[in-house]
Amino acid sequence: MLRTRRQSAAAAEATGGGEVAALKQENERLRDLLAEQAGRGATKSSYLCKYRGHATASLWAPTWELRYVILKGTTLTYFKSERDVQFPPRGRVELAGASVELEGLKRRRHWTWHIVDPQGVSLIRLSTEVAGEYHSWIEALERAGCSVKHLDDNASQGSQQTGQAGASPSQSHMSDSDAATYRGGQEVDSHPSSFAADTPSQRQQGAAEPRSGAYHPHHHQHHQQQGGYTSDQSDIGRPPAPPLRRQRSGARRPTMPASAPIHVAPRASLLSSERIRISDQSGIITLVFIILAATNFRLILENMIKYGFRFNPLNFLREAVTPSGNLPLLLCWPLLLAFVLAALGIERLGVRLLAAEQRAVAAQRKREVGYTELKRIAARRASATEHLMLLLNLANTTAAMLLPCFIILHTRAELLPGFALTMATCILWLKLISYAHCNWDYRVTRRRGEVRAGERGSGAVPVGVEVELRYPENITLPHLAYFVAAPTLCYQISYPRSKVFRARWMVKKLLMLTGGLGLMLFFTEQYMQPTIDNSMRALQDMDWLRMLERMLKLSLPTLYWWLAMFYTLFDLWLNVLAEILRFGDREFYKEWWNATTVGEYWRLWNQPVHKWMLRHVYFPLLRAGTPKFYAGLAVFFISAVFHEILVGVPLHMLRLWAFWGLMAQVPLMIITEWLKARLRSDRAGNVVFWVSFCFVGQPLAMILYYHDHRQGYTHPFAGLPGGT
Repeated sequence: MLRTRRQSAAAAEATGGGEVAALKQENERLRDLLAEQAGRGATKSSYLCKYRGHATASLWAPTWELRYVILKGTTLTYFKSERDVQFPPRGRVELAGASVELEGLKRRRHWTWHIVDPQGVSLIRLSTEVAGEYHSWIEALERAGCSVKHLDDNASQGSQQTGQAGASPSQSHMSDSDAATYRGGQEVDSHPSSFAADTPSQRQQGAAEPRSGAYHPHHHQHHQQQGGYTSDQSDIGRPPAPPLRRQRSGARRPTMPASAPIHVAPRASLLSSERIRISDQSGIITLVFIILAATNFRLILENMIKYGFRFNPLNFLREAVTPSGNLPLLLCWPLLLAFVLAALGIERLGVRLLAAEQRAVAAQRKREVGYTELKRIAARRASATEHLMLLLNLANTTAAMLLPCFIILHTRAELLPGFALTMATCILWLKLISYAHCNWDYRVTRRRGEVRAGERGSGAVPVGVEVELRYPENITLPHLAYFVAAPTLCYQISYPRSKVFRARWMVKKLLMLTGGLGLMLFFTEQYMQPTIDNSMRALQDMDWLRMLERMLKLSLPTLYWWLAMFYTLFDLWLNVLAEILRFGDREFYKEWWNATTVGEYWRLWNQPVHKWMLRHVYFPLLRAGTPKFYAGLAVFFISAVFHEILVGVPLHMLRLWAFWGLMAQVPLMIITEWLKARLRSDRAGNVVFWVSFCFVGQPLAMILYYHDHRQGYTHPFAGLPGGT
């Protein structure tokens, strides 16, 4: 009987797997059908590179981004990939009245063209690495109604005119569009051959040329070869372009007459709201960076003159790597591994108790017990199992948190080793809670005969999963070890995995990680420590103006240190860890720098902790009937407790400054939400966030902790690098 049930279960699972495969295949077919429908009637479609200016791209983002571009009628749309055409496009450009400025080959790689509106405002800049595709797109855009301007031809014409005698000064200052528009008060072609046609015979030959502004791919390619550009092999076999006629030495060159209209169209100011968002502001950004560099270099010189050079990485390595003979502190690290093994043992016990429950229920069913009685017996056994599991997990996680903290406080461990152990302890506690909570949910669903999302046979397995598992196949030591080492706090039965390991990328990130740690240490020793040290007299004398001046002076190095910490920890270290483990989901943070309220910042900046709080605190409280406000308050309370532990335990004092600082975020969230709604501006909310973040919170907290730490020790930075 048992074998028959197992065979039927295996058959059902195989059938379910076949249904999932069929659904995936149908999903692929529908996606292809939608893509075909979106591309139907298109004049031209292919992958092109779209330019991102410095005004919209981040500092380290690539200049060119690959996009799937579709030209249909007079509308140009682009998507991230061909598979995304079923969704709304990422951008849309109307080509009515637009012009195409041909830029030729850029950086020996990108065949580039620029689409601008009638006022000259940039609409989109595209490129391709294939010359044949370049010519094909220009012809398609011309058929869509765009006029074509040869910028490289105008440039070559200007260089020829500059080298000849008699070039008028006014002509040297004309723009390319002006030179291509006016010649003796009449509209002419921007093609060099049309400017050279001055004799009657040449004019007759020039009259046979196509209309002004028409695109000639072979002739355009010929000029690019003369200008140092290289042709593409895809153009081999085409008829050669006619050679350029040399201009007669005495021929008159086109000039702008005195009556030529200058203002030919309404144009908005470059810094007006109509154009500032779509015009290139890279020069202003460059100026901002130069001002920041000059200002900070002056601060560096002032600090060097006043305090000398205090940065000493050797002291940091000595304090961090070789702590002075604190054996109990060193034994805490293998003790943390013991708590991990204990968690695995508890879950294996839970698997055995679940199997015993199922056997007992099956035996009761054979005795023909009524359904109500059978359900009551199963509920009692399940309740006994889960109460036992709760007590065991509670004891294990509590010991994992309290024992290392007690040893740090009892042995008065040095600051850096104590902080590293405290951080590892808090991370491990969060991981053990997630591990126990998720496996409890798997046991509950298994008693109901259900399968959770992510398990084999559920049909909702994460993309990129190499091995699909099903509870209790995940209760193994390698699986738990991967979770403990992975850059996530949320346990699940399977994770998306990356396909390859990038060794060169890994080396680059490790070098940047080393530089980031050195930068944090430099700011700590060279700027923050002397500034806070000089704030003690003002704090003891309650000199409020002097304290305000110290806080403002401390705000910049504190902000630099915090930004370096964020980039080093969240973008470098977590990515290095993910690359080693081939962990696929690397969204460790979102665009928190664009936060318009304090609450939005806390939801964006630390994604591992945010997702853990949602999964294991916020939503369980909502399911239990707790109102949203109190559930959110509980989230901030737990976060405040952990911030106090991270700061107070390594400093051997619990003053609750970090705790109350985090709890003060709740009314600050309400205030910023009110200001955002009242001012009706996201920019104002972002300003309020940065002011509260940079000039109020962190500098004041550092001064207060420094003052309290100094009251109990002979030297305030006895554990810091460089401290004596």
